[in-house]
Amino acid sequence: MKAALYTRVSTARQNTDRQVTELTDYARRNGFEVIYTVCETVSGTKNKYERPGMEEVFELARRGEISEVICLELSRLGRDNMDVRQIILELAELGVCTHVVNRNLRSLDKQRRKDSVTMMVPGILADLAQMERESLVERIVSGQQEAKRQGKHLARPKGTVKSAAKLLEENRKVAEYLKEGICSVREIARRCAVSPHMVMKVKRILKEPVF
Repeated sequence: MKAALYTRVSTARQNTDRQVTELTDYARRNGFEVIYTVCETVSGTKNKYERPGMEEVFELARRGEISEVICLELSRLGRDNMDVRQIILELAELGVCTHVVNRNLRSLDKQRRKDSVTMMVPGILADLAQMERESLVERIVSGQQEAKRQGKHLARPKGTVKSAAKLLEENRKVAEYLKEGICSVREIARRCAVSPHMVMKVKRILKEPVF
């Protein structure tokens, strides 16, 4: 079976090396031949028509050149839950199975049939991720507004050139590891392919009180 690997990062400061390594290992363990690898630097809020790499994946699927699309996590496919669900469903209609490695999910069973329960899971996870993201942004905005009402000066963390909400959005995985509190700064940096300095920026933001 022939597969395409799909990786995506939001900014040029990030890289897809870790994603490619993990997906290549997954493909090898499952006996898939990797014939195409996408490494995109584009916001996950862009739909599939605005992502050249994703469009190429669909072209390969339409031509019957691949039977599997492998990504590390749902957020790599996109940030909008409806768009993520549509990508998975459209690939399934073309007979292509989407694999989400970190959740051990696949959209088609071994008989290449859509399983109604399995197909529901990516949508539910995408919904939950979007709700968590929106809730986080709302709390930050609410805190900023309350601080302004109290006459407090809203300064960005030292060295931060983007808003706190934007930085957290682009480094959601870093924030998740920090909240778990089980990894060192350097380990989080390695796992998320960012600098330790970036991890510390996120850590400072998370420590700021939210009103």
